[in-house]
Amino acid sequence: MRRTPLAVMTLCATVLLAGQGAAHAAPDRLHIARTGTDAVVIEVPARNDTLAVGSQLRGAVYTWSKGDPPCDPTGSTVYAGHAWRAGNGVADRWGQLRRGDEIKVAGCRFEVTRREYWPAKRRMGALYSVSGPARIVLVGCKADDYSQRTVVFARKVGR
Repeated sequence: MRRTPLAVMTLCATVLLAGQGAAHAAPDRLHIARTGTDAVVIEVPARNDTLAVGSQLRGAVYTWSKGDPPCDPTGSTVYAGHAWRAGNGVADRWGQLRRGDEIKVAGCRFEVTRREYWPAKRRMGALYSVSGPARIVLVGCKADDYSQRTVVFARKVGR
């Protein structure tokens, strides 16, 4: 498969990602009980090597329209969400996620395996992949420190 450089534009910074995959229908919503997340998934294109993430703070997460679908048996799907110091962002509480917390999207269930904080300038190309274990990755600015990103990894556990 051909790899395409891609950047995710979040409220706090732009990061480079590399991704590939076939176009697919958008999953309806992303649900996370622990954080109260109930967000519509919006597929967005890449323009000038930047993921065209929208400005909707609440109730929406963004994924690359040509990225790997979340219920595939292999590969990663990345969801970007905004965090906001005022508490209005969909990703504001992603830092509270712990190992074992459940995330549901596209009729599949995922279990959080780890949460990390990355510098906003760190390249994130390795997050996009059509190979490797089936997983999703949530990426959002850290609500209290825009120089950091909250990055949550979750493995597929079933439908």
